[in-house]
Amino acid sequence: MPRHNLRSELSEVSLPGRLPRLSHINLDGDSTVAFTYSSPLNDEPIVFNVPILNVTEYPNNHSYFAFATTDNISKPISTVLETVQKKFERCTLATFLEGFCDCIDDAIMEDSREDSDSNCDFGASCDGSGPGDDFDASSDDENADWDEFADVPVISHCTNQKQLRADLRAAKSAGFKVGYLGDLEDTFVVSISCRVAKLGISQDAMQMWNVSPEQFLTVLLRYPKGYRGLDQIMSQSQTSPPSVHIHVGLCDTYKPTVLSVPDIVQPNILHDILCPSTSDFAPKSAIKSTFITEPMEALLNDRFLDFIKNRLEHGFSWTGAELFYNDAQGKKLNATDVRLAKYRVSEEWSNSTPNFVKGDELRQTRDSSRLSLPLIAMQYTLRRFVKCTEFCLTCYCKIDAGYEALKPYVCSTPLCLYQYMQLGMGPRLEWEIVSQPYVVDMLVSFAYARASAGKLTDFPSGLGLKVPFASSRVPEQKPWTAILNTGKMSLMTQEKHNLKVGEWVAIKADDGLFCFLKTPSLCCAVLGIHADIIELSQPIAKGFGNQNDHRPQWNQVLFMPYRAKFDDLDNLQKNQAIMALLDTLPDVLLMKSFITSGPRPEHNKSLASWIDRICPSALYVLRWIVASNQSCIVCDDDPDHQVTGMGNHMQFRLAQGSPDKESRFIQAVKSSSQGQFPTFFAWHGSPVSNWHSILRQGLNFDQILHGRAHGNGVYMARSINESQGYTGSPPLANWSQSLLGIKSAISLNEVVNAPHAFQSSSPFYVVSQLDWIQPRYLFIFCKDLTSRKKHTSKPSKVYNQDPEHTPIGTDNSAVSIPISALSFRQDQANEQASTHASRKRKVSPGWGPRVSDTSNDCDSVATLADDLCLLQSDSEDEAGEPDCVKMKRRIRAPDPRPKTNFRPGTLQPGHLKLLGAPSYATTTATQSLQRHLKVILKVQDREPLYELGWYVDATLVNTIYQWIVEFHSFDSSLPLAQDLKRNKLTSIVMEIRFPPQFPMSPPFIRVIRPRFIPFMQGGGGHVTAGGAMCMELLTSSGWLPTITMESVLLQVRLALCSTDPQPARLEYSGEYSFGESMNAYKRACQTHGWEVPHDFYRIQQA
Repeated sequence: MPRHNLRSELSEVSLPGRLPRLSHINLDGDSTVAFTYSSPLNDEPIVFNVPILNVTEYPNNHSYFAFATTDNISKPISTVLETVQKKFERCTLATFLEGFCDCIDDAIMEDSREDSDSNCDFGASCDGSGPGDDFDASSDDENADWDEFADVPVISHCTNQKQLRADLRAAKSAGFKVGYLGDLEDTFVVSISCRVAKLGISQDAMQMWNVSPEQFLTVLLRYPKGYRGLDQIMSQSQTSPPSVHIHVGLCDTYKPTVLSVPDIVQPNILHDILCPSTSDFAPKSAIKSTFITEPMEALLNDRFLDFIKNRLEHGFSWTGAELFYNDAQGKKLNATDVRLAKYRVSEEWSNSTPNFVKGDELRQTRDSSRLSLPLIAMQYTLRRFVKCTEFCLTCYCKIDAGYEALKPYVCSTPLCLYQYMQLGMGPRLEWEIVSQPYVVDMLVSFAYARASAGKLTDFPSGLGLKVPFASSRVPEQKPWTAILNTGKMSLMTQEKHNLKVGEWVAIKADDGLFCFLKTPSLCCAVLGIHADIIELSQPIAKGFGNQNDHRPQWNQVLFMPYRAKFDDLDNLQKNQAIMALLDTLPDVLLMKSFITSGPRPEHNKSLASWIDRICPSALYVLRWIVASNQSCIVCDDDPDHQVTGMGNHMQFRLAQGSPDKESRFIQAVKSSSQGQFPTFFAWHGSPVSNWHSILRQGLNFDQILHGRAHGNGVYMARSINESQGYTGSPPLANWSQSLLGIKSAISLNEVVNAPHAFQSSSPFYVVSQLDWIQPRYLFIFCKDLTSRKKHTSKPSKVYNQDPEHTPIGTDNSAVSIPISALSFRQDQANEQASTHASRKRKVSPGWGPRVSDTSNDCDSVATLADDLCLLQSDSEDEAGEPDCVKMKRRIRAPDPRPKTNFRPGTLQPGHLKLLGAPSYATTTATQSLQRHLKVILKVQDREPLYELGWYVDATLVNTIYQWIVEFHSFDSSLPLAQDLKRNKLTSIVMEIRFPPQFPMSPPFIRVIRPRFIPFMQGGGGHVTAGGAMCMELLTSSGWLPTITMESVLLQVRLALCSTDPQPARLEYSGEYSFGESMNAYKRACQTHGWEVPHDFYRIQQA
């Protein structure tokens, strides 16, 4: 199947126009792709061959090796071949070809600019990356109508545009992708981005953060009143409205479309609680939220400019400026304070951090007129992104936790934890349960075991947790007596109480003891209160030996509401309360079933909505357990990723440490280990009650639990049986709802192969250098794994181990470790594949960038040349043709489709059945429509008609509230295009009528001619039986005031071209009347449950 997948993808990328720079793309043999590259400067074409190493593993575990067969290639291209290929390992063929072509483009253009001694250096590369790593061949741009700022006068042009150009050139020269969105003469957005793959973040960290190496980390600077340079922004009054709004997110392209810019349109769908597959529902060109989007945007918009001001005035580093800002809150610092040494600290970076990530424009000069705000914003964002685990997500201060974390969290301040959890800043618990239920089960079980041992010291304080704690000394904490009716699940009490509907209560036998935390009890939600009768939800049994006995035959009972403050309990009581709350939860598969029972596949239910089954306090404890986990854990049943010889142990992939821990480990391997086997694997066992702490703080030797007869360090063993002896502990209670029933846990760790430098190497490996240890697997022995499939086959590719230090498994034989466990050493598996000629260089693999195909993005019709034009041109009024126009013509490849037979301006309005022009008019609608029409006409002037596929004849616009639009140039393979040709027609003629409340209400769009076959008779194209367009976008349910008419026209065209569930077909060449279109529109809204605009009926007023 791998070769089948490769051939299928090759057929796709070989289509005309798919990759305009490349031609003659073919497969030479079974594993070599050959193609011809055409330069944008019309130089001689270059022929490349690209053997695919490990083609049998395509598209999951392969790499590329590219070389030119053409003689005398330039030095920049040679440099690209030496440096860029390692970034594309395991990328698809389309991704490789697109990104490789972009890099060659950049290299050629850079060489051309150097030859011409140009002032504009916008192709400089960053350290450690290819010359054109961040240069895309297409973009998503939008000439949008920004109604929010319609009354703001346009700031003028020459000075600010020159400043903008200089600022973007500075950012481009620093190695970033730059661009803009919207019309430069109006409110617009500056985009600056960088591929995640270039940031030096480990694969495990990216998996933990839910980011992909091929994505772009994108910073958007939105200027509501026109572009401002940094000096202008810094000099404005603090009481003035912000001149710039900064947004951060991820995008599959180097810049998003205007429709996906935050605060302008509908909130991003990824803010909802989504199932793991929901990312497929988001447009590729949309900017998506990240785990750090909200805190990062708050920091940038609230404090970033103050940090810059402090740096400019006092010469601080970023660290010093942040500390100075925090210290200055609530008090005024004097001149002496400014000179304190703690503010004069320099930035600390890991040796593995790429140099361009360390870039600091403010360190070069303190003259704000020479500084680029977009560049500074990107540099600061990169710093906080790659160091995110070092800072609190709530207060933004540096965390001094004493251990390294793989994902960001909050500091020890209870208020920060409260905001993190209560305000929804933590990870999506529902997503974790759906995607990794057994990992959640394991995390809860570890926390429960630690609480059972009384060792839990880090608590979810500050969250307002309430528990059923009773005390005879405090009147408010005395329980009430009642009679329990287990049949009707109700309590009857004669005592006065102040229970409220929705509260949770714990019920226990009236045995004279007030302990609700440790004794068997029933937990219920109060559903209703009627005089002395309290109606309860179905009970949750806690603490019963037989879980089936969930309705004991109690009569006289004590009940206590969940009102005692968790924070007021002592540590022993807190451990008991944690156990009591966790025991009320359902098991993970029941929670998963509830979450995924939402009305639509892409929208899951929140566990908080399960009000009669999950207590709010228990839910917060569950969220805290999952959110505070600092390790990346993945349950993987694929035998190709599993260690052999482990019997009934359940296997989890495990990664720990800071995001650069893997890089530090690699450096340790290179500097400390020699020979054929640079690393080996060893076991580490610890009691179940310790693993809650280990997963948060990593392996360390801060505490002495079993003595240290062989020195200080982390103790590991070659045989699992030796380490298994250290997993034992006094009998502890297990989480009652656990499906795993964990008995013991043990980790398999990769260690630098330098036993001579260990504290001891026999009988145990005692390693004091924590950077020399990298956990890879976690194994747990469970109560029952008979229902789980057991794999006995070995992985297809295994790590070549040191025979003197090969770990021994449960069956007393050497275990086989899959190469997939070691992301940076997968080149070992590829060594045998590199048998090419001597001029072919071996490429070290690595995660590489992937350039997204945006050719089908219906939100944009602009190309990268627009951004290049801004970067290159020094004046918009230069005599003659600007260089950027020439560049645009060179870059834009000829469209492979035949020229259209559509002829604009030939439509005769007298032959159309139209209702008279609308008699209404409003100031808001008129001004908005004027701007929309201006944009539409500008797009028509700029783009070829056969690319747009629609045409608005300005001469037919007798009133701004009624447009006539022709849709044309359909793909010849569509039945609609064939029907048009058969009827000797060249376009679909439509009328757009705008209501008086536009843009708050959507336009009405209908077909005038020709008539379409109705859907019930086999037609399609989203055209109703009366000719109205059947699209939710054109109803109150789907319309947004910020949607542009260019986007509407593109969406209508896509609807006409749609073949799902059936293609559009023409009936005959007659016309629709206005009345039947309106009636059909109303019927469609009623059928789909869409809301008809309240001013819809006014559009028929002539």
